[in-house]
Amino acid sequence: MHAHARLHPLHSDPDFMLLHEALGDVAAEPRGDDMALRLISREPLGEGSVSGFAPMTNSPEQTWYVDTSRLPVRTETGLATGDDLTRPDARIWTHPADPHLPALAATAFGHAAKALLSRLGLVATGELTMVGYRPGRRAVLRAATDGGDVWLKVVRPRRLDSIVGAHLACAEAGLPVPTLRGWAPDGLLVLDSAVGTPAAETRWSPRSLLDSVDALRAQISGVVWDRPAPSIADRLGWYAGHAGDAVEVQRLVAGIRTLLANATVREDTVVHGDMHFGQLFLAGDGAGISGMIDVDTLGRGDAAEDSAAFIAHAVASARLTGVEHRARIRGLADAALERWDDPRVRGFTGIHLLGQANSARVHGDTTGAQTLYATAQRIVDGGSAGDQTEET
Repeated sequence: MHAHARLHPLHSDPDFMLLHEALGDVAAEPRGDDMALRLISREPLGEGSVSGFAPMTNSPEQTWYVDTSRLPVRTETGLATGDDLTRPDARIWTHPADPHLPALAATAFGHAAKALLSRLGLVATGELTMVGYRPGRRAVLRAATDGGDVWLKVVRPRRLDSIVGAHLACAEAGLPVPTLRGWAPDGLLVLDSAVGTPAAETRWSPRSLLDSVDALRAQISGVVWDRPAPSIADRLGWYAGHAGDAVEVQRLVAGIRTLLANATVREDTVVHGDMHFGQLFLAGDGAGISGMIDVDTLGRGDAAEDSAAFIAHAVASARLTGVEHRARIRGLADAALERWDDPRVRGFTGIHLLGQANSARVHGDTTGAQTLYATAQRIVDGGSAGDQTEET
């Protein structure tokens, strides 16, 4: 190891050190056109995590991912290490060559996307736009076509059947999901746009929106679907392990564990799995919810999962919203917590916010992380969701 690497701010980060060993000096410090790297993301994946690193220049052509998930993939697209290369100890790849998402590279450059669109009777009329990417999990792109905008979702091939099935089951139950145009076996789906205006971009009152959400959740509970939903509780250990050892963090984690240990587990039902107002579209006449997206996580689970995801998303969104809308979204968080209040909702909300705070820390937003830790603690302790300190 080069002596100067000990001075890098990430010198104690094991994922960075794996990358440094692979890349050498380029990862550690500026040298001519080669810039030092910074951590841009870290999420749990499989048995470990996937961490993203990018140069200080924000060059989109140079993003590296270090993956310690040990999840099997069809083909390695970068460097893999370990004795069993079917489940390597670590792998390193550059975006968009995500080995978990074999359709991503071709789709991102338009080749696979245009071919699939053509088979569906659509002609691409512009460049693809990447609108979301979670390494190792999924990517979402928007494509302008002669039939209007469509959405391309890239997923792990082994999850394709489940996701297609969830869409079809929701449609069969009369839920307002976008039309599924088609899919390809390497993990690529094409969907129409949702009907209506995104809830985040239109006016609503907390009470009326929550009334509509309750009606939607009742519909979801009637979907014929028997797969288990993922639980945010499964992430508590990982989030706690990456949150540091500050007293306030340890107190929060202990409070969450106490709440969940003493709470009654309710009979499971079909849940969305990632319910929040960013997934909802409203009818132009204010008649209610006209569209719902991202049913990939549909499954049987505790109704508290959807309640907590909705509340935590509202809390986190309020921090990132302009001052003119912040109070309304905080009011939505408080109204949702009051309506759906129970110990498991509070515990699960605390876990979501712990993860949000960790992400803020990764992005260098120390103040935001502290705010989210404090809000999570207040909710876990039985308080309100929305009375955060105003931020400028």
